[in-house]
Amino acid sequence: LPGPRPPPPHCAMSLIPALSRLALRPLARPTARAASRALCADGYDEVPIKGTKTHENLKSAFSAKSMAVLRFEYYAQKADVEGYTNASAAFRAAAESAKQQAFGHFEFLEEVGDPATDAEVGSVTTNLQGAVASEMDESERMYPSWANMAQSEQIDDVSEWFTNLSNTSMRNANALQAVLDDINKEYGFDKE
Repeated sequence: LPGPRPPPPHCAMSLIPALSRLALRPLARPTARAASRALCADGYDEVPIKGTKTHENLKSAFSAKSMAVLRFEYYAQKADVEGYTNASAAFRAAAESAKQQAFGHFEFLEEVGDPATDAEVGSVTTNLQGAVASEMDESERMYPSWANMAQSEQIDDVSEWFTNLSNTSMRNANALQAVLDDINKEYGFDKE
């Protein structure tokens, strides 16, 4: 890749050099795992990830990078509102980089299950079933529990927020279930 470009003349404090240093190139790492699997087929033993400290580290890394994506997108919106377009662009580029890293972590984790739920990652219908279960758990257990805790601490606005999110999660679960039902009606089986 070419080196950093000079800032445009209208932007004395351009962040273009910083943007060019962000890791936006495609990551080759998950294909290395695929190559490892090919070697295993030729008699080499692949070390399983499930239950290892590396498994936990991948889950933590996925969580951290997923959170970074949303934090950077939020910061980009704030920078837009405040008129800092270069900062906004830098945050969005960093968010994209973090998203690609999170996808890479997930590709490793795919063989051992969803990093949030440990549910199987597989066909569209399998993934829809996992997503429905996750949204239902948020709606029926997680958010109501958190809303009750916030209310007991007399933080009513957060309690109301969690209650609203519980309702949103239920709507999401219903929408995902409707798609799953449509697929099952159309194909009559789990389409791989």
